[in-house]
Amino acid sequence: MSIQDELLNHYQLDVLAEKAGGYVAAPTAESLDYTDLFFSVCQQFGIRYSQATPKERFFVDEVTRVTWAIQHGERIGENLRPAFSA
Repeated sequence: MSIQDELLNHYQLDVLAEKAGGYVAAPTAESLDYTDLFFSVCQQFGIRYSQATPKERFFVDEVTRVTWAIQHGERIGENLRPAFSA
């Protein structure tokens, strides 16, 4: 394959990526940790997210979000109050 053909292939990939909204990046360690937390919350409450009602999905999303905020806040030294605490 010549250099010109190789450049043409790269250009075609760039065009496809631009149409799709950009390139896909590998997940970060932090996003993988968040996903692990999400799945553990689902397992803890016995909820299969793909089959959950909108109310169950909202519950899982909120518990995951608040738990993550508390854990992340503790790591950086902030005192975060959960959204649904009294």
